[in-house]
Amino acid sequence: MALLTVELPTYNEAENLPVIVHELEELAIDIEIVIIDDGSPDGTGKIAQELASRYGNIKVVEREKKEGIASAIAEGLKVASGKYVVVMDADGQHPVNMIPLMLERAASADIVIASRYVRGGACELGFTRKLVSRVSTALAHLLIPETKKIMDPLSGFFLFRRELFSDDFVISDGYKILLMMLAGCRNCSVVEIPYSFGNRMAGKSKFGLREMFRYVKLLFKLSDYRVLKFVLVGAIGAVINELLLFLLVHQIPLLFASAAAVEASIISNFVINNTWTFAIRKRVNFLKRFVGYHGVAILGAAINIGLLALLVFMHFEYLGANLIGIMFGFTANYLGSEHLVWR
Repeated sequence: MALLTVELPTYNEAENLPVIVHELEELAIDIEIVIIDDGSPDGTGKIAQELASRYGNIKVVEREKKEGIASAIAEGLKVASGKYVVVMDADGQHPVNMIPLMLERAASADIVIASRYVRGGACELGFTRKLVSRVSTALAHLLIPETKKIMDPLSGFFLFRRELFSDDFVISDGYKILLMMLAGCRNCSVVEIPYSFGNRMAGKSKFGLREMFRYVKLLFKLSDYRVLKFVLVGAIGAVINELLLFLLVHQIPLLFASAAAVEASIISNFVINNTWTFAIRKRVNFLKRFVGYHGVAILGAAINIGLLALLVFMHFEYLGANLIGIMFGFTANYLGSEHLVWR
């Protein structure tokens, strides 16, 4: 049993793999290397087998086609024997010399993240890639509360205790492995250490629109589709509001009818959100949560009306101004619910 297993998922890394393996073999650590190749057409799998025959501490998992990083890591875990596992790319963007420090910090943490965004870290990417990375991180913080204190929850370079995760923990159709682990590991201690994310040694980056789409899909899945459920619940509340207003407007003054309709929609939204949208976070203090949701709903409504008034004053068309107000009001309502009411 090795102290450390390094997992290297590969696809078309024929030029880079020998360099990374050589650097790993130079480390003064009891190390095991697991290479998982997704049927690379450039011969990466053959090179991996040649490296395995040269060194005695390399295991190779060859797969017939490109199935994704998450399932590759899952396959690697099945043959990994290390007490700790490092996940890293084989393209040279993750510096091998960080591994001893990561292993040292693992003595006091369950997960050690090599972070681009803590003090001292750096990211050598173009403006567009940096912007996408920052926006993606912000979305993770907003939709996955377990990550909000982690500066780089999307890092592809991290270490974790092997005992924390079963062989089948990693969702086979996932994309960002660390994000999945952070979302699924309750009460795990996490530490981030800075590193400089460099350029690829050779080959072509896999980044593209497909990866962006897969990321958004993963965010929805890891968040249990809460934002989509919240939208649907809001629509139901709007229908209840309109229907009750229609029924009451000829029975009592409009102001009172409107207040009753709004309150009915708030109550219905709270009940459905509590029993469905945020079902996994239900707690004992129902009354405190009920009052808190009222506060969040009122804040959202105030933002909606305030923006509407401001934009109309600035000569915006009132329907468009109202739509903008609704979007901002909804965002405030959702974030308040996600991070305060049902935290």
